[in-house]
Amino acid sequence: MKKIILSAVAIFGMVAANNVNAQHFSEAKIGIKGGVNVANITNAQEQLDDKKALTTFNAGVVAVLPLSQTFEIRTGLDLQSKGLRSKESGGIARYNPMYLELPVNLAFQLPINERVKAYVGAGPYAAVGLLGKYQTANTSYDAKNIKWGNDVPGNSGDPKGEGYMKRFDAGANIIAGLDFGKVGLHAQYGLGLANTVPSNSSYFGENKKFQHRVLGVSGIFYF
Repeated sequence: MKKIILSAVAIFGMVAANNVNAQHFSEAKIGIKGGVNVANITNAQEQLDDKKALTTFNAGVVAVLPLSQTFEIRTGLDLQSKGLRSKESGGIARYNPMYLELPVNLAFQLPINERVKAYVGAGPYAAVGLLGKYQTANTSYDAKNIKWGNDVPGNSGDPKGEGYMKRFDAGANIIAGLDFGKVGLHAQYGLGLANTVPSNSSYFGENKKFQHRVLGVSGIFYF
């Protein structure tokens, strides 16, 4: 956090020193992006003591919609691969769901010079689960398809809730980045606010609140 604050102060100082005209950054842009995610899942009681971050990916379409010389909306459609790893004995070993995500971020533009700008911002996102795999220690780590649903079927042959996740996710993103004209570098931290465990699942015992946490870094190419 200290590094982020110091970086922001440094950027503001560069803005003041350069006294740049922001007109160059007032055009709407569309692009494509791709990069790396470091994903994890937090839970209310921290039942999974040995959970680890999962290295995954992100890809998507980016739209930058200027509101003024200072503010812009950064949105689009993302494929976000999320999840976690864990070595809990007899418990979860790996969950790797993939979501189609719609972010809507309000960003503050920080021109550095006539061709380079920085931006910082935040906003909500909504996502729908498309597909994914999970592995558990009690199945010898064989990968199975994630099963989507708000409730676990009563006649399910699985342990009550194993491999089930709610299809819809929602939360907030904190973003920062640099635009260099036709290319850009984008970073975001996704803070999941929705509980992804089905309401009647007993697979995780009393702990039924799993929320996504994703740190992603992407390269962007603007058309």
